[in-house]
Amino acid sequence: MFKAFRRPAPVLTDDPAPAPPPPPAPEPVAPPVDAAQLQALTTGASRLGYEIVDVAGFLDGLKERSRAQIDILHNAQATAEDVVASTEAASTVSAEAKDAAEEARALTDRSIETVRQSAGRSTDVAEWVSSLSEKVDTLTASLGEVDSNNKLVGEIATQVKLLSINARIEASRSGDAGKGFAIIAQEVHDMATRTNRVADHIRRSVAALNEAVAHLAGEAGTMRDKADRVIEDSEATHAALGEIAERIGGVHSKSLDMEAETNRAREATASFAPAFRDVRDSIGGTSDRIADVTKRTHTLIDTSEIIVRGTVLLGGASDDCAFIERVQDDAAALSDLLGRAVAEGRIRMEALFSRTYTPIPDTRPEQVMAPFTALTDDLFPKVQEAALAHSDKVVFCAGVNLDGYLPTHNRKFAQPQGRDEAWNTANCRNRRIFDDRVGLKAGRNTEPFLLQVYRRDMGGGTFKLMKDVSAPITVNGRHWGGLRLAYDG
Repeated sequence: MFKAFRRPAPVLTDDPAPAPPPPPAPEPVAPPVDAAQLQALTTGASRLGYEIVDVAGFLDGLKERSRAQIDILHNAQATAEDVVASTEAASTVSAEAKDAAEEARALTDRSIETVRQSAGRSTDVAEWVSSLSEKVDTLTASLGEVDSNNKLVGEIATQVKLLSINARIEASRSGDAGKGFAIIAQEVHDMATRTNRVADHIRRSVAALNEAVAHLAGEAGTMRDKADRVIEDSEATHAALGEIAERIGGVHSKSLDMEAETNRAREATASFAPAFRDVRDSIGGTSDRIADVTKRTHTLIDTSEIIVRGTVLLGGASDDCAFIERVQDDAAALSDLLGRAVAEGRIRMEALFSRTYTPIPDTRPEQVMAPFTALTDDLFPKVQEAALAHSDKVVFCAGVNLDGYLPTHNRKFAQPQGRDEAWNTANCRNRRIFDDRVGLKAGRNTEPFLLQVYRRDMGGGTFKLMKDVSAPITVNGRHWGGLRLAYDG
């Protein structure tokens, strides 16, 4: 038989004192306890705890996955609604695009017709300009002939004038017989003079006309070149507009196809979003049921822990007894050390029980300091390090307060932080608050001991079942927290 487990002294808390209990009723005489049956009950309760914790871990994971799926479906539903809205907008845009394509095609057709007519008029103008140039050339040639003939007339008039002068000279030599001839000669002379003046006027007029015709010919040539370029440009524009019309026709055809497709997409997505909503609601209901089952499973874990504790207290032997005795002895030792520190004035009770935490800068995960951290760093290591040598199964031994704050850890888990947060999480576990279910229960338990089974996250989705036995730490009758001893089960 192993020794009975001590029950700690009554614990002082900050809660109002409860009313005194009624006098206990006489205890009935219990039948003798069969040792073999008690051992079987203890073993079975321990195994039951393992199984329940494993199931609870599975349910916790399932609950997290279902919540993640709900979030995904919620986002998917929102996306589906966005898709519906987008398809509605796309349908509107495609209809507008179709209308715009139709208007563009009509406008292009009108533009092509206008350019075609303009090109025809430009051709007529160019042909007229070309013919004008030819007519100017003919006129220039005619003016040249006129000028030549006018020169000939001038030359003849000059010769006639010379002849009339000679005739008058001869008439004067003839005396009275030549007077009549002299008169005629004078008239011929006057006529030749007038002819010269007319010829000279004609010559000047023809010269001015030639200059004007030459300028007109130059302008006509320039206009002909421009008209030719207008024709070429209008032909290129006509070809470009034809290509544009062809492409706009293709755009119009595609816009009709796009409108049809967006309408089909709109009809499809109209039932898409409600389907997501139904699936999300279904998984949400399942998640709620899983959460309820998980809560009930946690109640079963509490019940199994009570059963294990009860069988051990009744004397049921198990593999956990040595660890239970060890953590109780070490918790009592820490209680004495803290009590002595208070008595010696090393710390005041208010500071020892303070629940104020100051973050340590630039720590990931965050570490914090409490008014009593320096004291536990001095007092706890001797007891906690010695517990590691108790068995090869021991993983760690550390004290936590009521909030799950672990000020001083084993040295192997109290390394200085580096830049790798994952490494810090595994190796820098001191000065951290572990307010998970196991940590809080260990810190707040006031029973002689608490044996918990939990799944330790090994990383990569792998979990390992471990046992965590704890015993209360009290100072001057006041509950400070608990000492945790974790080991492989």
